[in-house]
Amino acid sequence: MSTGSKLGRGMRGLIVLLLGLAGGGLIALSPDIALPLAVLLLPGLLALVLDRTPGCSVARAILLFQAAACVHPVVDSWYRCAGIDGCMSYLAEWPTVLRSWLAAAAAWVVSQSVPLVLKVLDDYRLRYRRSALVAKREALAAEWGLGDGEQR
Repeated sequence: MSTGSKLGRGMRGLIVLLLGLAGGGLIALSPDIALPLAVLLLPGLLALVLDRTPGCSVARAILLFQAAACVHPVVDSWYRCAGIDGCMSYLAEWPTVLRSWLAAAAAWVVSQSVPLVLKVLDDYRLRYRRSALVAKREALAAEWGLGDGEQR
């Protein structure tokens, strides 16, 4: 689905609408967790806005990694915090923020390095296959008694 088609633009708008609806629901249900959670997910939200890849694949990877890193702190703060000050003090501690933001950085590194690693592995596979075919060709040429001048 190309981003230039009407369906592609509609799906992107639908995703933004659903994210806004989910954010509004979170703010309405628990405003004392919404602000610290926005701080924890800030790199993923920025990536979602700035990502120009088709399907926002890098932003989706960043948000996925960050959401996985934010589950434990959010559950702990849901049961422990008493008001906005308690939630902010727990969720805005540097170890919690650092863990979440490092998860975003790891997702970015993985999404940028996996295509390069796959290209290197594909080149290695092709080089190995070429050497096997050259060896097979030389064996057949020696078996049939063909010289270098008689090859096509």
